Amino acid sequence: MRGIFIVLEGIDGSGKTTLAHTISDAVGGAELTFEPTSGPIGSALRSGAYGDIPPAAEALLFAADRAVHTRQIEEILESGRWVICDRYLGSTVAYQSASFGDSADWEWLLGMQKKSVITPDLTILLDIDPEVSMARVSSRGEELSRFEKLDFQRRVRSAYLRLAEQLDYQVVDASADEKQVAETVLEIMRKKGLYAPQ
Repeated sequence: MRGIFIVLEGIDGSGKTTLAHTISDAVGGAELTFEPTSGPIGSALRSGAYGDIPPAAEALLFAADRAVHTRQIEEILESGRWVICDRYLGSTVAYQSASFGDSADWEWLLGMQKKSVITPDLTILLDIDPEVSMARVSSRGEELSRFEKLDFQRRVRSAYLRLAEQLDYQVVDASADEKQVAETVLEIMRKKGLYAPQ
């Protein structure tokens, strides 16, 4: 039997990583993955090794990283195991459209990214006010990257909400406490027949 594929999307500080672990525990274990990956392309993207490159080039690199990652996800799903992915298609489209600014070619970004994806069984968008999420990131003591500036995160959030309508994401208020967010997501999974509490 094929495994279940769940994607968690949202701006930085929305609680994706914490929720991924909570879901994994609830379902008895899942393979936790993330994008950009820790592979060669993903690592270079994370470290900024490519320098200041045009948004279109960056979008193509994210797509290349995802193509490799998708093959790995497919193998895990074929073995019958669950996969919970911290960022996937939506992140690249949302972040790159924010990078492009007013010149964003939404259909190009979405179309190009869709060529290397598996359709998830469920995508959850953890929606949160960027000011709250940036406070969370700052409280970790981490230095903010260019992707974590407040104005940029506002544009990313707007793009995510647009994607949620277009791609039928389940939008969850991530400003609630972790336990409440997890309960909401597990209830969505139960209603969709993806989860049966033990």
